[in-house]
Amino acid sequence: MDYGRINHFWQSMNLLVAPILLTLLILFKDNISLWMWLMAIHLPILMIHEVEEYVLAPEGFKEFINKRSPLGTGNDPDYPLDEAYVFQVNILIAWPLIILGAVLANVAPWVGMSMIWFQIIINNVMHTVGFQQGKPTYNPGLLTNCLIIVPYCVYVIYNAYGFFLWYDWVLSLLLGVGITALLMKKTFGRLAAHRARTQSST
Repeated sequence: MDYGRINHFWQSMNLLVAPILLTLLILFKDNISLWMWLMAIHLPILMIHEVEEYVLAPEGFKEFINKRSPLGTGNDPDYPLDEAYVFQVNILIAWPLIILGAVLANVAPWVGMSMIWFQIIINNVMHTVGFQQGKPTYNPGLLTNCLIIVPYCVYVIYNAYGFFLWYDWVLSLLLGVGITALLMKKTFGRLAAHRARTQSST
């Protein structure tokens, strides 16, 4: 499977789909509950963020992670993040869970909230702190993270305080942190495997 071509397609399509979806959700805001709307609008917000990361940024997010971030190898353009990994994180994990969170918003609000914790750890913290070495510099996704995702996450948490029960907080944290931990384990596992191959070949 050509993940590079597939990723290029959906990343480019986000330029069209995200503003259309955002507009429709704004137009029909009064037809659904506030929490369902907040969970639904998460998807176009993430799409806009992905556009900056993979389409508009001079250096793509994958290249930045692998070559210039503390999580990368520094020289290999495909470790730890390759095209298949980009596809898995975004299309197989983030998008389905966000959509599921919107669908289940009125019966299991913690599902969508889990992806807010995921955003806080993966995007909010990493873009603003984790990727900054020495003098703060731009990294792909930094602007949409600071200007859109951070305010969005704060607003969602503020609204959750109005109706979340204790187990909603616990379940959302367990799922969100669990997903993050699994991805970090995979990332560091790929880094360890790369180092082992590099050492064995020298």
